[in-house]
Amino acid sequence: MEKDILLENVDFLKSDLGKNISQTLFQKFKELILTGKLPEGYMLPNENVVSNALGIGRSTLREAYTALAVFGFIRRSKAGTFINNIDNIVNIAPFSITVENSDLSDLLEFRFMLEAETASYAAKRATPEDIQKITESYQHMIEHKNDVNLFVDYDSQFHMFISDATHNKLLISTMIAAKESFERCIRAAMRESLTQNPRVIDVTIDLHGKILEAVKKRDYQTAYSLMREHISYVNLTVKYG
Repeated sequence: MEKDILLENVDFLKSDLGKNISQTLFQKFKELILTGKLPEGYMLPNENVVSNALGIGRSTLREAYTALAVFGFIRRSKAGTFINNIDNIVNIAPFSITVENSDLSDLLEFRFMLEAETASYAAKRATPEDIQKITESYQHMIEHKNDVNLFVDYDSQFHMFISDATHNKLLISTMIAAKESFERCIRAAMRESLTQNPRVIDVTIDLHGKILEAVKKRDYQTAYSLMREHISYVNLTVKYG
């Protein structure tokens, strides 16, 4: 029976709900929908059945459903509550969700275009405080070059501080929205590449240092070119190891 699809995932839905139950449920439902475990066109069981199975109140469940409807994951009607088509979800979903579900090649191409422009504007607009933050992240990358996880954390922070230095709210918001997917991409590449090429981190540090110097000198053209070189290197690392 169709309604058994959701009930089969009750243990996942009700585990580790935390304090903000409706928000956690939203995230868990989102995962089930995006992975296809709750397929397109599936009609969710009656709210009483679901809330009883999860051990929560109907009002809490409705809060989660409202958020899912706003983001396009479900549609609600008098006939019932249905899972939307995945393509429609991506078309009307917030940018962060679109990035999260993009192909690796699309993500790499997008990053190539976005971050070169970001570096260029950072070189034009960075304040002394911006440069100090970028410098500290760079220094932390060097200090933690032998710890891949910490290295990637500071690498990501470096790029976020570069975007902050643009003082362009749209560029900053775009970087924040794409941050988790970018990090996941880099972290996987670094782990894989280090087993084959220990120089990956050294090359990465060298390019970051050159980008930092270009930003300090207000050399926006060089900052642009160096960031393109850096992202191209990351792209090749991800694709070919």
